Amino acid sequence: MGQLRLWLPVGVVLSGGIDWSVFAANAAEIGAVCGVTAVSLLLDVSSLEVARQKSADLDAELRSNGIANVVAGFIGGVAGNLSLNGSILIKEAGAASRLSGVCAALTTTGVLMSGIDLAGLIPTPILGGLLTYLGIVILGEAIIRAPARRSYTDLALAGAIMAVIVYSGYLMGVLLGVVGACLLFAFSYSRIGVVSRHLTRKNCASNVERGPEQAKLLGEHGERIHVFWLSGFIFFGSSNGLFEYVRRCMDTRSSRDTCYMVLDFASVPGLDTSAVLSLVKLRNYCDERGGVLVFSGLSDATQKAFEAAGFFNPKSPHRLFPHRNDALEWSESQLLADFEVARRSDESLESWMGRELGSADIQKVASYFQRLEIGANDELYKQGAASDSIDLLASGCVAITIKLDNGRALRLRRMEARTVVGEMGFYRDVPRGAFVIATEPSIVYRLTREAFARMQKEDPAAASAFHRFIVRVLADRLEFANREIAALL
Repeated sequence: MGQLRLWLPVGVVLSGGIDWSVFAANAAEIGAVCGVTAVSLLLDVSSLEVARQKSADLDAELRSNGIANVVAGFIGGVAGNLSLNGSILIKEAGAASRLSGVCAALTTTGVLMSGIDLAGLIPTPILGGLLTYLGIVILGEAIIRAPARRSYTDLALAGAIMAVIVYSGYLMGVLLGVVGACLLFAFSYSRIGVVSRHLTRKNCASNVERGPEQAKLLGEHGERIHVFWLSGFIFFGSSNGLFEYVRRCMDTRSSRDTCYMVLDFASVPGLDTSAVLSLVKLRNYCDERGGVLVFSGLSDATQKAFEAAGFFNPKSPHRLFPHRNDALEWSESQLLADFEVARRSDESLESWMGRELGSADIQKVASYFQRLEIGANDELYKQGAASDSIDLLASGCVAITIKLDNGRALRLRRMEARTVVGEMGFYRDVPRGAFVIATEPSIVYRLTREAFARMQKEDPAAASAFHRFIVRVLADRLEFANREIAALL
């Protein structure tokens, strides 16, 4: 038998007996060793966290292990990492402190410098029993106490990895583990589905308040507008599920009228080629069955992928919008256009209030209102001003906008003809909470606080009818808001 003796690697390097071309020829193997070492370290640290029931600092572990390997390389050592078996043995022996590592390092250094065959002095049965004990402890951690016991699939993968390591080596076992974990993740993730929420226009409206006739029609035919909130990365495992989900919604229609499918991608970080192909298949299906896809919230990369697939060419009925509200607003307008319901261009106060107030003297009621014509971009209200009037929007359109602390303007809502503006501040007698700006030439009938007080004094019946009208408006808004909140829960 040979004897252990002191080896001085620096002397070998200085002697010129090293063929440096061997390093270049084995660069791939060296890179594989580095990768396996890093993966092994991460796996061992994670396993040790479970065994010790403590959290570890992965950055510190990788940093210290890298420095140790660099130092070991300069003095002729080989790459290594944290020893799971040794750490568990130290824990079972009750020496789980930094001093145990120092003692182990001093002992190893002493053996290296003295050349003593320390392993030969220990009886083989003791070493065999120690290895058997460690194996039993590790299997107990993996099968009995580890979370893997709750999943037969994970347990089977762990058994397969162990068998491959025994028969084909550690590298093949790590490779099998990485591939198997990726496949299990893809399978599990595909079962979640990418449609996080689905509502129709009956329970989800855009930020546009429309007149009574339009609102009633949208409520009656709201099942023709579907809104799908998508989330997560869309890949080959989940893209077909999205197609099937939207297809089933189209097939359950009671009529063959055009339907609008709003797909909100705001929470989708990306998708792969198979997802684009599935959506191409969905587009073709919609073209055959009278469906229109309305996309919103696409990232730049996703939008380019859809444009390359020919989704948004000028002849295509499918549309793209930056935000979900814009897409839903367009769909509502298209649905109203299908029924040829247009906004009234200039309805008189008498005809409008006649339908709303019933038996009240409409001519007398109209005398309390002031007719105003405002141009596009004109301010109807200023944020923070006194709420001294209620305005009935007879024609045109206004936008409700607030100014944020950073000076940026945020549009909250848009209101079209035959809607009521400013009633909240008027009845609560608080300052205006937002700007109201006309987006197009509009006609407004204004009831000032003084005129309203005069109406209550001179014609209590008309004032009471007007009160009931405002209560109905607020009740309708509250009812729809409650339905929308309940549907989102």
